[in-house]
Amino acid sequence: MMLKRVARLPLWLAELFSGTKSFVANPLIGSRRLNRWGLHVGRVALAHGVMRLRMAMLSWRVPSEDRRQFIEQGFVLKRNYLPEDEYRALVEEVRQGQGEVRQCIQGDARTRRMLLAPEVLEKMPRTRALLRDPVFRRLMRFCAGHLRMPICHAERVMNGVNEAPPDPQTNLHVDTFQPTMKFWLYLEDVSDLNGPFVFVPGSTRLSRERLSWEYRMSLQAREHADRYTARGSFRVEPEAAARLGNAPPQSFKVPGNTLLIANTFGVHARGHAQPGTSRLALWGMSRTNPFIPLPGLGFESLNRLQYRVLQRMRRREDERAAARGAQASWHRVEGRDAWQQ
Repeated sequence: MMLKRVARLPLWLAELFSGTKSFVANPLIGSRRLNRWGLHVGRVALAHGVMRLRMAMLSWRVPSEDRRQFIEQGFVLKRNYLPEDEYRALVEEVRQGQGEVRQCIQGDARTRRMLLAPEVLEKMPRTRALLRDPVFRRLMRFCAGHLRMPICHAERVMNGVNEAPPDPQTNLHVDTFQPTMKFWLYLEDVSDLNGPFVFVPGSTRLSRERLSWEYRMSLQAREHADRYTARGSFRVEPEAAARLGNAPPQSFKVPGNTLLIANTFGVHARGHAQPGTSRLALWGMSRTNPFIPLPGLGFESLNRLQYRVLQRMRRREDERAAARGAQASWHRVEGRDAWQQ
């Protein structure tokens, strides 16, 4: 056992300089002694410094109001993003889309996503045009702090579909220790009925209160009863959330055709929803190595390659799960009507 730990030490050390976040999987990240000395807080501060540098490099021709809102509040909100006729055509195209559909069931919620891989976009010209639009791309790259575009899906969240405890995503939380960009272009109206995105404005700033909270959480995360916290996605108590931002949690009850981009290092959650409701959106996420000071490369070949890598990873997860007689957490949904259900 000792020899095995010694052999893995170089890997654990290397992971300190990557986006690895689990306090359970990596004993260095989870070390109470190292975190008492400031390891976790140091990683948080360094990751944010690097991200601000990369964002500055990618700020050219991004509207100043968008930059200000994202940096100060942690999100960008743009209503009526597309002309009405283009939006209606996009909604219909996404609803009729044909691609690999996978789903994840968490608590009483089911999330289905159709990967917008290059071969799928060949049959979805309006979606392809949006994702290749220069204005859209500049904003995505700035918020991601990286030239590589986010991996994009069409997403349908279905609420209250299982007799199970509540969806854990409805608990306030942060995704990871580093800035991470997610976006939604809502293709349906979002209200209290179908679960609006909830975000604490200003909770992405490294205030003294936020760093103190990160420090305290790092000392208890490895043994924390909540498995998401132990894996580096800290759950946030409501009273703590009120101190970490500059305003109460905000529910984004917005009409369709609203673009929302959020830094999910900020405190956020999926709003509670009525059983039997759903919402449809284009969804994407970018999470890159937070310690590399350059914003990477934006070649289209690399954008395409990341979809191939993800598809291969998912097939391997399917195989490993099948060997255990189980399903992968994101497993395929078969049938011609898998997306239309």
